[in-house]
Amino acid sequence: MASKDSSAVVANLLAPAEKQRRAHREYIASITLEDITQYFHLPIREASRTLKIGLSILKKKCRQYGIPRWPHRKLKSLDSLIHDLEFVIDDETERDGVKQEDHMQDEKENQDAIEALAKRKRMLETEKATIQQKPTLDLMAETKQFRQYVFKRKYRAKTLVSE
Repeated sequence: MASKDSSAVVANLLAPAEKQRRAHREYIASITLEDITQYFHLPIREASRTLKIGLSILKKKCRQYGIPRWPHRKLKSLDSLIHDLEFVIDDETERDGVKQEDHMQDEKENQDAIEALAKRKRMLETEKATIQQKPTLDLMAETKQFRQYVFKRKYRAKTLVSE
């Protein structure tokens, strides 16, 4: 009995692997820019799997619609900046709530800082929505500078902790 089971396993291992079927040409031709934009938040490999087409075909479709690079990393970077800003805004708001001292000037400065951070967050969210619609656009210079500032600040904090 054991030999029959083991021979069945060996037969299954030796059987030719079933190839994945290619997507039909009609299906590939029917993929629109709107279909592709739904998956910009995913890495390109996951997007191609979800669309059930090959990576090369997805890249060709992107070039056909004028998308030179898959925008996932750009969007992910904006998400990270927005998340960091939310954390800082929440932290500042909590600190304002805890302080009960009569420092009107400090309170005014903190409120101005929170408003500036909220404005920056809205700007980043608007830019993210724009890039999702038009992935060929580059990040604004102000956003690039802010991202660089955040990266440098994180790096400095990390080196201070490790020392």
